[in-house]
Amino acid sequence: MTRQAREHGRPGRPEPHPAELERTALVLDYMPTGYYADPHREHRETPIAQVVGTRRFTLADGIPLEEVDLLEEVTLAREVPRTVLLPPSPRTPRPRKYTGLLACLPGADKRIYCLPLEYRDKELVDLLRMDLEAADPRIIVLDRLEALKSVAQEKGLPEKIVVIPRRPLRYEELSDLAKRNLEEAVARIIRKREADFVTFFNIAQPINIRLHSLSLLKGVGKRTLMTLLKARSQRPFKSFEDVKKVLKADPVEALTEKILEEIRGEAKYYLFIKPPSPEPPFLNYLEKIERARSKR
Repeated sequence: MTRQAREHGRPGRPEPHPAELERTALVLDYMPTGYYADPHREHRETPIAQVVGTRRFTLADGIPLEEVDLLEEVTLAREVPRTVLLPPSPRTPRPRKYTGLLACLPGADKRIYCLPLEYRDKELVDLLRMDLEAADPRIIVLDRLEALKSVAQEKGLPEKIVVIPRRPLRYEELSDLAKRNLEEAVARIIRKREADFVTFFNIAQPINIRLHSLSLLKGVGKRTLMTLLKARSQRPFKSFEDVKKVLKADPVEALTEKILEEIRGEAKYYLFIKPPSPEPPFLNYLEKIERARSKR
C-alpha cells in the first residue's frame, strides 16, 4: 500500500467520526431556526451551528445544545441515532419503534455519556437507558444538559456543546456568513496553536528536488527559502516573531491563506488538510507536527 493510500485510509474502512478528530471547534455561523440548504435534513428546522475544528480544520454542522456566539469555542459531541421498542399501551396495543438522537461525549473516566435530544417522556428515557447500558456498560445515559456540560468541563473543554453527525461539511455547503468568518477562525486557531505551527517551520521538508514545502506559502521565494533554512539550521525558531524576522511577512497570514486554499479544495499540494481524493499529494503536516512535539 502506498503512502497516499495509507493516509486516505484503507479501502472499506470507515473514516473516523469528526468528533473523534476534533474535540473543539470555533462557530462560523449560528442559525436558531435552521438552515434550509443544510445537507442533513434533520438540521433544516432546528437550531444549527456550522463550525471549524481546532485540530484538523474539519468543517461540520451540528445541533447546539444552547445558544452560541460567532467565533466562540465549543465542545463537539457525537450525534448518535438510537431506536427503542416501546411497549404496548392503551392507545397503542402493539409494540412500536421510536427513533431519536443522542449527544454522546467520552468522559475523563473512559465512560461514554449520552444525553437524549428528543426523548421527552421519562419512560422513553428509562427504556433507552436500559437498552444502551445493556449493550455497553461503559455508556451512561444522562437526563440533564448540565450533567453533560460537567463531563466536558472535567476534561478541560468548553461547557457549550455542539452535536455533530458523522458526515462532515464541504466548503461549498457552508453558509455565506460561515464562509466570511472562516478566515478569522482559521487565523485564531493558528495563533492559539503557535507552538505547533512554529514547529512546522522547523520540520518542513522538500517535496521533490525542485520544490520545498515552505515554498508553498505566500511570500516564500527561492531567496527567502534559503534564508529560512539557514536560520533554522543555526537555531530552531521559537515563536512566530522569530519566523517573521526572516520571512519579512506575517507567518499567521501566510499559513491562513494556505489552509484556506486547501479547505476550498484549490491546492495542488496539500500540507495540512486531507484532500477529497488521493490524487493531490498530501504531506499531512498536522500529524507530523503532533509526532514531533510528542517526542520532546
